[in-house]
Amino acid sequence: MHFRRFWLGLGVTALLFGALTTAWANHHRALQTLHVPQTRTATLLLPGDGGNWLSLRSMTLTLSQPHLATHARTAHVAQSGRVTWERLAPVAANNPVIPVLFADNTHPQLEARQLTRVLRELHDRDHISRVNLVGHSSGGTIALDYLNQAHQAPVQVTHVVCIGADFPGVQPLRRPEPQLRVLNLAGVIGSLPNDGEVPVSDAAKLHALVQGRVASYRLRLVHGQVWQTEHSLLHESATVDRQIAQFLYDPS
Repeated sequence: MHFRRFWLGLGVTALLFGALTTAWANHHRALQTLHVPQTRTATLLLPGDGGNWLSLRSMTLTLSQPHLATHARTAHVAQSGRVTWERLAPVAANNPVIPVLFADNTHPQLEARQLTRVLRELHDRDHISRVNLVGHSSGGTIALDYLNQAHQAPVQVTHVVCIGADFPGVQPLRRPEPQLRVLNLAGVIGSLPNDGEVPVSDAAKLHALVQGRVASYRLRLVHGQVWQTEHSLLHESATVDRQIAQFLYDPS
C-alpha cells in the first residue's frame, strides 16, 4: 500500500511537472515568430500592489527574445526613492525592457513620484528619451498618476498598457498627451465579467480618464479559464504578452 501511494504521488508530480513545462514552452513560443523593429524606446514594467520580481519575471523573460526585446536593466527603488540599477545588457537599439521593483510597493501615488526619478536617471545616464509604461493591476494606477505629476522626467511616454487595472482615486489626465497610445487589457473568466478581482466595468473606467487627451485608446478583453485569466495570472499569459508586444512594437 505504501509503495502504491509512493508511485501514485510520483506519477502525479511528474504529470504536474510535465504540464507546467509544456505550458512554459508554449508561453515562450508564443512570441518566437514575432519580429519587430529595434529601437531605443525603453519599456518599463510596473508591478501591482505588493508586487515584486516574481510578478514581472514571466513577462520579462517572454519579451526578452531575439528579434523582440532585451532585458537591459532592473531598477530597484528603495523606500527613500534612491534607485539602484542592475545592469544586464547594453541599453541600445534593442527595445530595452526594464522591470521596476519598489521597496514600498503598496502606495501607487508614492511609487508614481519615485518613478520620476527612475525615468530621469534613465534619461541622464542612458540617454533614453522615449518610454513605454506597462502596469499590472495598480501598476496601471502608477502609470496614470505619473502622467499627472506636475514635474515629469524629460522623457516622452509613447505607450501605456494597463493589465487588470482599476483606477480608484485616479484623476483624468490633466494635460493632452497627443503622442500617447493606450491599451487596456481586462480579464474575463469564463462567462464572468471579471478576472476574479477586478470587474470589467471598473477597468473600463480608464476610457473616461484619457478620453480626448491621447492619440488612441483601446479596451481588449482577455477571455479564458480561471488558470488563464485570473487577476494574478494575467501577467503570466502568453495571450497577454503577445498583445502587448504587438501593441508596443509595430511588427514587420
